[in-house]
Amino acid sequence: MKVSVKDISSCEKQLTILVSEEVIAKEFNLFYTEAAKSAKIPGFRPGKAPRHILELHFKETAREEVLKRLIPDSLRNAFHEKGLAPISSPSVEKIDFQPTRLQYEAHIEVRPAIKISKYKGLTVKQKPVVVEEQEISDALKRLQESHAKYVPVEDRPAAMGDFITCDYVCLADGKEVEKRSEDMISLKEKDFLEGFSTQLVGVMPGEAREVRVKFPGNYMNKEMAGKEALFQVKVHEIKSREMPVLNDDFAKEVGEYQTLDELKKKIIEEVNARKKHDQEAELENGLIDQLLKNSKFDLPRRMVSKRLDMLIEETVQRLRYQGLQEEAEASKKEELRKELQGEAERQVRISFLLDEIALKEKIGAIPQDYKEKYALLAQRYRRPIEEIEAHFEKSEHQKESLAMQIISEKAIQHLKDHAVIKTA
Repeated sequence: MKVSVKDISSCEKQLTILVSEEVIAKEFNLFYTEAAKSAKIPGFRPGKAPRHILELHFKETAREEVLKRLIPDSLRNAFHEKGLAPISSPSVEKIDFQPTRLQYEAHIEVRPAIKISKYKGLTVKQKPVVVEEQEISDALKRLQESHAKYVPVEDRPAAMGDFITCDYVCLADGKEVEKRSEDMISLKEKDFLEGFSTQLVGVMPGEAREVRVKFPGNYMNKEMAGKEALFQVKVHEIKSREMPVLNDDFAKEVGEYQTLDELKKKIIEEVNARKKHDQEAELENGLIDQLLKNSKFDLPRRMVSKRLDMLIEETVQRLRYQGLQEEAEASKKEELRKELQGEAERQVRISFLLDEIALKEKIGAIPQDYKEKYALLAQRYRRPIEEIEAHFEKSEHQKESLAMQIISEKAIQHLKDHAVIKTA
């Protein structure tokens, strides 16, 4: 076998592989030997048909099966011979296969040569965590709103702050684009569709009213973006929201608290925990940004493309829940492909950098790391830890992904442990 390697970039190689006639002949012999044992050919007992008769019946099948074995086998041998370790499946093309000759090209991506000028002693600024009074007030208000009572209003028209239950039809360009029944709408000063609530102030139960608005220019449904629309609204009921009083009784109602002070203390703990989590994320991002500045290397294009496809799909899934229409998906994906290209490259670059640090510092995933992860996942999904462990242990791919996650997290922790953190 002859193998030549051409460098396309520091992380992309093109191999030209020529398989010897002897190896090809050996594979054909193996195929026909096996085929003869079970071949049913008129005039011959099983295993007794001569080679030239078998070739008449199995020529195309033999070619397909031999090629299926020769390419992966020759690729493995070529990688071993040239000391190459592909990081993704090879792309095979320009196959020239004859009974005595096989030549093809294989494009592979390999780990880039990574140079990091500095990853220990990185300096970052960090703001101290402080829980503001306004944050406590906002949390209490959200709790009040979630426990509010909605009381029917019968003696006056709708006012700002009320809620109306209604049916509506939305028309644009004379066509129906949306229809809802028994929908509850909050009348508020600032609407997503500017002026929507204002036009419903003064309405009475049983009344029908037309509301004219204009969709924002950045509306996710491009067909509706910037268009004027008519809502034909039929009001069924008006309700006012009565907020509960903030006292000890309220604290008992919302949870296992005896006093309002106990509830406030819990809110402070939760806000403090959330802000510390955000602080850690900000610290990590600051270190990662410095790490990116201190390194330079090429990225495997197909790996970036695969990551980009994943980011696009994740975003589209999220937008579907927010109302993205099926007919708008294709154009949205093209838009996202441009928007998310930089993020895909950033994420791939970070994964290589963390992996490089792990290699330099001999960071790996040990049994205790897996146990801790299984415990966390069991708590998160409320499943027995044995079930979580069995899931990963039976799937090599899943466990490998978990190992990569563990190693990345430990590499980030290594950065933090060796960073110089100053108070902002």
